Amino acid sequence: MTEILWLTHRGERHQSAAKKAAPPNVRVTMRRDPTPDDLHYHLSQAKIVVSERNGTIDHTVLERAPHLQLIVRLGSMAYDIDLAACQALGIRVSRQPVMSSILVAEHLVMALLSLLKNFNAIQSAAIDPRNLPAPARTDEDTFRYNWLQIQNIGGVMAQSIAIVGMGEIGVELARRLRPFAPQSLLYYKRTPYPHHVETELGITYAELETCFEAADVVINLLPYSPQTDLLIDRKLLGLMRHGGYFLHAGSGSTVHEADVAEAVHTGWLAGVAFDTYEYEPLQADHPLVTLARNPENNVILTPHVAAGSGRPNRRGDYAEIERFLNGEPLRYQVV
Repeated sequence: MTEILWLTHRGERHQSAAKKAAPPNVRVTMRRDPTPDDLHYHLSQAKIVVSERNGTIDHTVLERAPHLQLIVRLGSMAYDIDLAACQALGIRVSRQPVMSSILVAEHLVMALLSLLKNFNAIQSAAIDPRNLPAPARTDEDTFRYNWLQIQNIGGVMAQSIAIVGMGEIGVELARRLRPFAPQSLLYYKRTPYPHHVETELGITYAELETCFEAADVVINLLPYSPQTDLLIDRKLLGLMRHGGYFLHAGSGSTVHEADVAEAVHTGWLAGVAFDTYEYEPLQADHPLVTLARNPENNVILTPHVAAGSGRPNRRGDYAEIERFLNGEPLRYQVV
């Protein structure tokens, strides 16, 4: 039986799902906030460590793991793993992408572009047969650009964007936004990234309030905790620039939805996109639903599907481990 120590930030529900997906020839011990003694004991038994950026893995950790042969970082960065020490000790390190994080990042790019380009309104106008000028067949010199004179169609370039809750999804999102040439990419998390990571991703740390004050677009990816419960409310939204945009795919109960709806209704916010909610499923009388029925309000609501359809493929978390156990080459090996 192969012992796996999994260092994670997941809640109990997701931990249980990951354990159930484990291959039959392994024993998985998951720890979220282990005590030093508990961590040291399980390190002494582990042949494989899975890390979700839940603590630095340096020489002081490695020297307590005499049987360790493989570290799998679930995610795209390994800045907090001592790769030189791993190489010297013959410990392989693999940096395995997290598909659900990538899918959420893609979803947010789609939602952001839709808001900035006022997609609901322009699609509604395109299929509305009223008030149309007489048609003419188009050619190189004959066309009717924006034939209904719709306003507020923009883009990402030169926008200031802030990502609050900068975990793995935020990292993948920043990578995808950078080619659009935003004016700036601010971020907030409890522990800022090292400077070289910020440089690699093109991001700049800012305090939470500063993110709301300085950005044209705020994207919330905060996890739920007692400290983040309904944290984003009228006060924080009021710090935003008039005509800003707010996107939410963090934990549902981190946002006071009625305050967001009021900010849209009054015109303070030019558009919002939600994929997660305080109460799910979303109900028909919810104030955001009422607003979304009118495409002029620029409200995009999706039913908690940013990570893709169906249940997440938890078995995929073990892809590199299964290759290792089967003696196959690792696909994402770093050292």
